[in-house]
Amino acid sequence: MKARSGRLAPVRNRWLWLAPWVLVAGLGSGWAAPAMAHNVDGKLGVGFEETLTAIGSRQWFSSQGASASLTSRPVPDIPASGLAVRRYFGNLGVEGIVGFVSHLPSDLPAELATFLSVGALYNVVRAPSVNLAIGVRLMGSVARSNDGGVAGPWRFGMAAEIPIRIEYFFSPNFAVAGAVGPTLAVNSSGRNPLTGNSGSLDLALTHGEFSGGIGFSYYFD
Repeated sequence: MKARSGRLAPVRNRWLWLAPWVLVAGLGSGWAAPAMAHNVDGKLGVGFEETLTAIGSRQWFSSQGASASLTSRPVPDIPASGLAVRRYFGNLGVEGIVGFVSHLPSDLPAELATFLSVGALYNVVRAPSVNLAIGVRLMGSVARSNDGGVAGPWRFGMAAEIPIRIEYFFSPNFAVAGAVGPTLAVNSSGRNPLTGNSGSLDLALTHGEFSGGIGFSYYFD
């Protein structure tokens, strides 16, 4: 038996290199054919969604100085993720996301935080099992924390984001999703419950990356 050399053996079938392009063409034909695309028109989805704002942000423009803006990573009062409800009208989906957290010590004032996000998504690409959408979300939050055992003032914060969202359907009714996209938060003098920052403008272009903006939904027929 002859020993094999370290060089790769030549491809016997000269048409094998076409396989990846055939696959791409097949996917493309699925995107182009509405009859094969996954249809969510008229469906109501309920599940969990992590917004891009929930992943955290860095202060870029701060009234507290450049050094603080690049090093501080405050903890938000509430991560902007929670129960998601979404309804599709054709390729346009209207959604709401709500979350609530509380800390109820026995002898101190309660610490509370809640947020609400409203937004819309539009499916720009539809395949048999995957939909690609782009959208916009606007969210607001209110929170109150303890300041030395005394109830602090109510604080309000706002943020906006543009999610680029991929949703994969394991079945006609169940799907998981991931998103990436830019976020913007305006922090007043009081700490923003969504970011934990104050006196700054938080801007990020690629929140989500490979681990953020996850979610899942069950779609009722």
